[in-house]
Amino acid sequence: MMRQKLRTAAALIGTFGLAAAPATLAEEGMWTFDNFPVERMQAQMGWAPDQLWLDRVMAGAARLPGCSASNVSGAGLVLTNHHCVVSCVTSLSSVENNYLEHGFMAQTREEELRCPNLSIDVLTSIRDVTADIESATAGVAPEGFARARDGEFARLIGECSGAETRCEVVTLYQGGRYGLYQYRTFSDVRLVFAPEHSMAAFGGDTDNFNFPRYCLDFSFLRLYSGGRPAVTPNHLDMRFTPLAEDEIVLISGNPGRTSRLRTTAELEFERDVNLPWQIESLGHLRDRLIAYSALGPDQERIASSTLQAVQNSFKGLAGRRQALADPTGFAHVAERQADLQQRVRRNQAATRDVADAWGEIERAQAAYRGMFYEYQYLEQRAGERSLLFAWARDLVRGAAERERPDAERLVRYSETRLPSVVQGLRANRTITPSFEELHLALWLSELRARLPANNQAARALLGSEAPEALAQRLSQSRLNDPTYRMELWQGGAAAIAESTDPMIMFVRGMDADARAVRERYVSRVEAPVALAQERIARARFRAFGDTQYPDATFSPRITYGRVIGWSEPSGRVVGPFTHTDGLFERSTGTAPFVLSERWADARGRIDPRGIVNVSTSTDVIGGNSGGPLLDRDGDVVGAVFDGNVHLLGGEYFYDGRLNRSVTVTSTIIRTALADVYGMSALVAEIEGR
Repeated sequence: MMRQKLRTAAALIGTFGLAAAPATLAEEGMWTFDNFPVERMQAQMGWAPDQLWLDRVMAGAARLPGCSASNVSGAGLVLTNHHCVVSCVTSLSSVENNYLEHGFMAQTREEELRCPNLSIDVLTSIRDVTADIESATAGVAPEGFARARDGEFARLIGECSGAETRCEVVTLYQGGRYGLYQYRTFSDVRLVFAPEHSMAAFGGDTDNFNFPRYCLDFSFLRLYSGGRPAVTPNHLDMRFTPLAEDEIVLISGNPGRTSRLRTTAELEFERDVNLPWQIESLGHLRDRLIAYSALGPDQERIASSTLQAVQNSFKGLAGRRQALADPTGFAHVAERQADLQQRVRRNQAATRDVADAWGEIERAQAAYRGMFYEYQYLEQRAGERSLLFAWARDLVRGAAERERPDAERLVRYSETRLPSVVQGLRANRTITPSFEELHLALWLSELRARLPANNQAARALLGSEAPEALAQRLSQSRLNDPTYRMELWQGGAAAIAESTDPMIMFVRGMDADARAVRERYVSRVEAPVALAQERIARARFRAFGDTQYPDATFSPRITYGRVIGWSEPSGRVVGPFTHTDGLFERSTGTAPFVLSERWADARGRIDPRGIVNVSTSTDVIGGNSGGPLLDRDGDVVGAVFDGNVHLLGGEYFYDGRLNRSVTVTSTIIRTALADVYGMSALVAEIEGR
C-alpha cells in the first residue's frame, strides 16, 4: 500500500515538470521492505530479489535495543553481535561466574539464562497511514502540530497493539510519509552462547572502525513464549561455505539514524553545537570510567560494557564531526539542498507549497541554540545512564500522565506503551551505588558548568550541595528494589507525593522545570521543523518520487552491495577478507590482542585460511549491528558488526568508493562453535539436524 502511494507521488514528476532524479550510487540506500528498488538493483547488479524473497527475510529478521538480529532456527534461536548483548552478559555475571571474561556456553536448554529487561521485536506488517496523519493535523496551528500528530500516533498505535504485538508509527522522508509498523514482541529472551569478551572485541578500540579486523563479535539468544522455546517456522538458514570476492550480498537491519535529507542549517547545528558537546561529554565519561575500572577487578567488570560503548560512540561521533567539518564532505550536503531548491524554484506550485520552509528551519535552529544546554541537561539527557533516575522519572511522570486523557499524554505514557514502562519498573536489575554515583556526579557537574549561574532551574536542582555530594546521596535511593518501585507505581500520584525517597523527591522537584523547557523546545524547534520538513518532503517527492530512500529511523531496512575491498586515497589497497592465520599472528599476549586459552589451544584444529571478517559495499550505519549478511538465496552468511573509518561519514552521505561494512562470517561462527567451544548441539540445531 505504501509502495502504491510512493508510485503516485512519482507520477507527479511529469505533472509538475520537475527534472528527473540524479543518479544514485549503485549500492547506496537503506530501503524499506515495501519499497525496495528491484528494477534498479537488477540493472546495476544483474540480479535482484523478488517480493517473496523480501517477505521471507523480513519475517526472519529481528530487532533488539540499539541492534539488529536474525532468527536462525525453528526453535527461536537468534544470531546477533556480542556487543549487542554485552549488558545481558554483564548482568548475569558475578565475581564467581564472570561470563564476560570466560564466555557463556549453554549445552542444554535448561542452562539458558534469561536476560534481564531484554525484549526482541519481529516485524510482521507495514501499513501506510500518511492520510490519517495529514487528516489529523490539517489546519492545526504550528504550536499545536506536535500534539495533534502525537495524538493520532497514539490512536493508531492503540488500535494496532495487542497482548504480544507492539506497534509504532514510523516517520519517513522527514514527514512526507508515515508507516504503521506492527511487531511481534518476545519479552522472554535467554542467553545461549557468548564468547569471551577478549575474542568478541579482539583488537579493542585500536582496531575499531579499521580493517583488517579479527573480531568474533557474535552471540546467540533464544526467544521463549509461554516458558518454552518459541516456535519460529519463518527463520533464515545459515550458509557455511566461504564467501567469494565480488559476490552479491544484502544486509537486513535497523539502521539507527541518518541525516542525509536534513537541511544545511540542521547539519551546521550538528557540526558546531551538538557533536562537539557530545564528544566532550563522552570524553569526560570515558576518563571517569577508566578511573573507576582501575579500582579493582569487580569495578572493571561492572564498567566494561559501558566503557566499550562509550569508546565506540566517542570514535563514531568524532568521525561524524570530521565528516561535517571537511569542506568537501559538507559540499555534498549543500549541493543536494541547492539542487532541490533549484527544482522548486522552477515550479510555481512547488514554490507556493514550500514557501520559506528552509528559512523556518534555520530560525528554529537559532532558537535551539538559546535553549540547547537547558533542554539537554534538564530533559533530553537528564540523569543519563542512571537507572535510578530513569525509574524515578517514569514513576513521577507516569503518575501524573495516567490522570490525563490518553491523547494528551506524553507519548511514552500512552496506554499502548505503559506495559513496556511497567516491564522496566518490574525488572530485577542489579544496581551498584558507586556506579550510579559516577553517572549522576558527571551529569550534575556538567549541568552546573554548562548552565548560567543565574539559571533558576539549575539553582533549584543543585541547591547548596556539591554535585558529588548530591550524587552520593541520590545513589542511596530505595528504587533499586523492584517491589518498592511497584508499590509507588500502584499507589499513583498520592504515593509519589508522599514519598521521602531522595531520588523521587529530587525528580519530583525538577519535573516542572523539565516539562517547561520541553514545551519550549516542542513549540519553538520540533514543531516548526517538522512542519517545514513536511513541505520540503512533498517537493522532494514531486522531484524524485520513490527513487530515493528515506533517512534511517531505527526501523527495518535492507541494503545491497558486493563483497569487495577498497583503495585508500593514499593508494593502499585493502582486500575484503581476513583469515584465521592473521588472527593468531595479530595476537601479542597484551590487551586488546589477547587470545583466550580456548583459542590458543585450538590453533592446530582450525583451517588457517578460514575467513574471519569480510568487508562489503553495503550501506549501513549504527543500529545495523547484529543484522544478517545475506546471499542471493537469502541465507545468512554473517552478522555485520562494524564498518571502516570512511563509514562514519555515512550519517550524512554514502561514498561507494570507500564506505565499507565489516561482518563476522558464518564460516568462522561455525568453526568457533564446533572446533573451539564444543557446542555440538547448537551446531546441529543451526544446521537443521
